[in-house]
Amino acid sequence: MFSQACTPNCWMNCRIYAHVRDGKLVETTAAPFPDPRYNRICLRGLSHPQRVYDPNRVTTPLKRAGKRGENRWEEISWNQALDEIGAKLADIQQHHGNKAVCVAPLSGNYSIINGAIAGSGHRFANVVGATLAVDSIDLGLATGETQVVANVATGMAAWMLAHQPEDIANARTIIAWGTNVTESQIHNWHFFADALDDGAKLIVIDPRYSEAAAKAHIWVRLRPGTDSALAMAMVHTVIEEGLTDEAYLRAHTVATYLVREDTGLFLRATDLDPTGEAVVLAMDPQTGLPVPADPNTGTSAITGVYTVATATGPVVVRPAFQILTDEAARHTPEDTESITGVNPLLVREIARRYATAGPSFVYSGMGIDRWDNADLVGRGIATLGVICGQIGKPGATPLGSLMGGTAMSIMFTPGVLDEWTKPTGEPTAKLNYLLLYDAVAKGVIQQWVPNDPSNGFAGPRSSTPEPVEWPVKAIIFNSSNFVSNFPNQNRIRKEMLAEENLELVVHLDMVMNDTARMADYVLPVTSWFENDDLVGGMHPFLMRQQKAIANVGQARSDYEIFGGIASRLGKGEYFTQTPEQWIDQIVEKVAEVLQRPEVSTDFRRDGVARLFDSGYIPLSEGGFWTPSGKAEFYAEGVVVNFPEMSPALRLPISEGVSPLPHFEPPFEAWHGNPKFAKFPLILNQRHSRFRVHSTFYEVPVLREMDPEPLVELNEREMAKRGLRDGDVARVFNDRGQAYLHVRTNNAFPDDTCNINKGWQRHQFLAGGYQELTHEQANTKHYSCSFFDVLVEVAKVDPASVPPIPAEERKAGPAIINGKAS
Repeated sequence: MFSQACTPNCWMNCRIYAHVRDGKLVETTAAPFPDPRYNRICLRGLSHPQRVYDPNRVTTPLKRAGKRGENRWEEISWNQALDEIGAKLADIQQHHGNKAVCVAPLSGNYSIINGAIAGSGHRFANVVGATLAVDSIDLGLATGETQVVANVATGMAAWMLAHQPEDIANARTIIAWGTNVTESQIHNWHFFADALDDGAKLIVIDPRYSEAAAKAHIWVRLRPGTDSALAMAMVHTVIEEGLTDEAYLRAHTVATYLVREDTGLFLRATDLDPTGEAVVLAMDPQTGLPVPADPNTGTSAITGVYTVATATGPVVVRPAFQILTDEAARHTPEDTESITGVNPLLVREIARRYATAGPSFVYSGMGIDRWDNADLVGRGIATLGVICGQIGKPGATPLGSLMGGTAMSIMFTPGVLDEWTKPTGEPTAKLNYLLLYDAVAKGVIQQWVPNDPSNGFAGPRSSTPEPVEWPVKAIIFNSSNFVSNFPNQNRIRKEMLAEENLELVVHLDMVMNDTARMADYVLPVTSWFENDDLVGGMHPFLMRQQKAIANVGQARSDYEIFGGIASRLGKGEYFTQTPEQWIDQIVEKVAEVLQRPEVSTDFRRDGVARLFDSGYIPLSEGGFWTPSGKAEFYAEGVVVNFPEMSPALRLPISEGVSPLPHFEPPFEAWHGNPKFAKFPLILNQRHSRFRVHSTFYEVPVLREMDPEPLVELNEREMAKRGLRDGDVARVFNDRGQAYLHVRTNNAFPDDTCNINKGWQRHQFLAGGYQELTHEQANTKHYSCSFFDVLVEVAKVDPASVPPIPAEERKAGPAIINGKAS
């Protein structure tokens, strides 16, 4: 029995035991954590033996023998594969520059040595000077939250201020917003159940009557894509009914800060006297004169309109809270009903409960992230939390349960893994995945260019992204199924991965998924049970992964593969240490940074160590990661997602961006869009308990329970189209199509349909759901808007379904030669 961990992108990463008999993995079971509240395993974690010994598993290096996508291969030796790949990469870097090679890990494995988020691909990219593809998923909501609570950092910074999962049980009111936690985060549901058993009330906000909604005391069905309007209607209710936590507002937010009407900037002492200090001013209501804001938070005005004599003349000013109040008044529950479809009485009920029946915990999921306007949802929810004071105390946060006080956060903490991921000491060139499309197809991207790379507050050089030359001619995918998990699959397959645009595609994987089929070389990787590694999930524990079985076939670890390619490029010296040596170094570094020597002792003795104490509550004393050190529901600039920029790159409000949370319609999936007449259904892509994104798509026991992709509509939408259960349907828009069987599901509202996420193209009758999505890049968060999509569904004759060649229909590779020697 070996200590292991399940490490897909489900957030949780359970500790498990690998049971081995006669050298073969025969069973996986839950292994204990030091805190038994975290002991758990799901049906996917129990299915590992079938995944490891899948008869279609790739166990020999493969070289393409047909066109990309045809799934025709010849088996070759490792030496041939690495020699040819190394030679081609060297040629590309010589003719197009080092950055023309792109390493593209995603999140298919959270392990540190062989995974994606901080794995071997990061190290390889750094030592060969390659581009590293990053971000673009899960960042819309986070960027908006970061705007309010953490805008001296970028991307996922707000998530570092979230609470540990165990803290859910301390809440009296829980809002599950845009998440079906009972399926997509199964592992955390018992914390909800503990809270409910203790008398807490559950509010679920979701257009679908989900499994979680069935457990709720209050279910709020809103129109998809309107969550920011609902959040602002709740903000308005709280303010209008006097339910704010005024003491918290004054002490820990910018509520008292005076804002100039002419510039939108905070009024500073230097505006009155250019020789003074640039401290932000507030209004003394007794004297009618400005005073320094921070020493006078308890007595300064938070409402009103004033005129102040400045060095350049009189200026009208208002406290930031007054400006928020005025903006929220544009989003009353009555006014937003036509947007959200939610009864105003229900909006007021949930707002009152959130504000007064605390501690209140907002557990937000990615259902509200997959929209072009997702950053505004994050800003609205974070603002609601801070004005109610539902933050920084047990059971109270608007930031959910993500990376705060978790082992996952070490991967994003500057300096902790630098010796591993940046061995040259130089930064790695990072490119957002949504910009990778144009980097390959055009050689030029549209990107923000900072005025001062060392100071994000200096803003970008222009008010819009600028053209930047960044040709990419080769991509190495690892811990990734890019073709399946990124939008506009037709553009990816026909343009981005076209042979005339991309000279080399290498894919590291166990299975022939959508991305493997578009590669020139598929290199077989080991499963998690064939590696020595370590991992930290979105819980407080760092876990050891012991090699439990011999490598299956000729499979090699990601670390060994990248080391082999690096040696062909003259950089092999960076991969000479063993994984065990790296594990020891990383654990020692984590213990040093956290000033917890017991981490090293516990990890070596037990194979698991707690990194953060139980009851870890960020922001309990305020201290927000913002320029003011306070929660900034009003800000002088808007954060934009720019790789590794700290402080965050900010667009100044002089560029016309809004300093406040508000509602803007979705990019595409909106009844005001002219396309709605032709494509009147919003396409949902629900996460299923049978897969983690596309991981586990091939496991037989899971396929028994979920055998094929289906499109689901409610009975009214079915009737409109003359559809019955089992009919063959075509789901289509102007980008692509998918053919599959149809099923009635009344959990979904009108004007919507659903295809569960994670199915591969060869599992559809034809086409695929990612043909329907778009790669629109909101230049604030650069995150994929998978749900912001319109389609139509039509019944078709099964005989009209486009035929798929037998090789492409195969679950495994179609081999056209004999075994490799």
